[in-house]
Amino acid sequence: MPSDSEIGPTCHRLASFKPPSTYTRAMATTRASAESMDRQTQCKRNSLERDLVLQGRLDASPHPVLTLPNEIVSEVFVHFLPIYPETPPMIGRSSPNVLGHICKKWREIALGTPALWRGITLSLSNGKRFDQKIRLLRLWLQRSGSCLLSIHMDLDLEVDMPSRGGDADTNPAATIDLFTHAIAAHCARWEYLQLYSPTHPFPSVTGPLPFLRALTMGSVKPLVNGTPNADSLTQALHAAPLLRDVAVVFWREHCISLYPWSQLTAFTAHSVLPHLCADILACAYNLTYCSMFVYARSADEVIQTSQNVTHRNLSSLILRGYLPRHMSWQFLDIFTLPPLCKFEIEETLLQGDPIGRLKLFLSRSRCSLQGLYLNRTTVDVESYRVALPTVGPIINGETDPVNPWAVPRDEENESRRIADGDNTQMQMQA
Repeated sequence: MPSDSEIGPTCHRLASFKPPSTYTRAMATTRASAESMDRQTQCKRNSLERDLVLQGRLDASPHPVLTLPNEIVSEVFVHFLPIYPETPPMIGRSSPNVLGHICKKWREIALGTPALWRGITLSLSNGKRFDQKIRLLRLWLQRSGSCLLSIHMDLDLEVDMPSRGGDADTNPAATIDLFTHAIAAHCARWEYLQLYSPTHPFPSVTGPLPFLRALTMGSVKPLVNGTPNADSLTQALHAAPLLRDVAVVFWREHCISLYPWSQLTAFTAHSVLPHLCADILACAYNLTYCSMFVYARSADEVIQTSQNVTHRNLSSLILRGYLPRHMSWQFLDIFTLPPLCKFEIEETLLQGDPIGRLKLFLSRSRCSLQGLYLNRTTVDVESYRVALPTVGPIINGETDPVNPWAVPRDEENESRRIADGDNTQMQMQA
């Protein structure tokens, strides 16, 4: 055991011990906090170093999507657009231009994919930025390479508007000429063309149209027979072997000579005089679809005809429009259509006794009508159903404003278009 001499100094030291001061405790707390922060900083530094190493590895190996062959990326880009021949906008989020804003590689692929630029839609109706639009049009035509083209252009400008300086921006006629000449230079690649130019004639076409399938023309200003513009267009259309579908916004009598009627399977026209309908169906004996807006401002414009047209291929017919009251002859009496399956008509074209006229027409045609769509009816549709029990369904346009049959290509025409597409590819490869 320790002796008293040893215990004494120890007890003295214990008696003189004082607890640490507040300052000392604060220093200890600060020191402990600093050590904790050092440990956390070191952990974050280690984590950052690991992330940098991982990022370096990722940078060294490209993203999987960037390893795809250019051909696959190009095909993906094409599927970004509306299904051809539908056309994308030339500017905006749905434009193929957006694909070139992602990265340099994608821009190179987009610019090197002509199929992205083969669908062109352009409108001048807002009257702005003509210089920008003509540059954009020429750029797309250049980028499309040798691809066939689907073009939809609305050149709705007032040609009589006074010019202010004579340049393309202020002279509407000169502006329209710029755009029509730009696309006319590529007429050999036209496949689907919609050109609406209310106050300007169709552009002069000097080359062949070997791939043109569908044509929509809209112009108030007619092409006068015998002029170079009309003669060149007539010659070109008659040398367009694939042309099957024609739509004319404003029909004129002299247009009869423009088109190769024997090869057309679909035809749409607006403002057709009644007696010209018979001429059209007589010429276009291979039509399977026809839609005409029949119009006459007065009875003086209507030439009475005794012609009766029997058509052996027409399965879908749409007749809309207006005729003067108390006409001396009945419009529907000029048609006999044995293969007719789907029929839309405005009741005003039936003149007087609509149900009786329809029964007479169906009896004469001996057709198996699978659907009847009636517009602007004054007779109750149920009366039609009772009088025509073998026809069905009979749809009232007042309650069902969308005609489910108003489609210019039926299955037969679509299969023919696909077959023609195979032939087109073979011709282009040749």
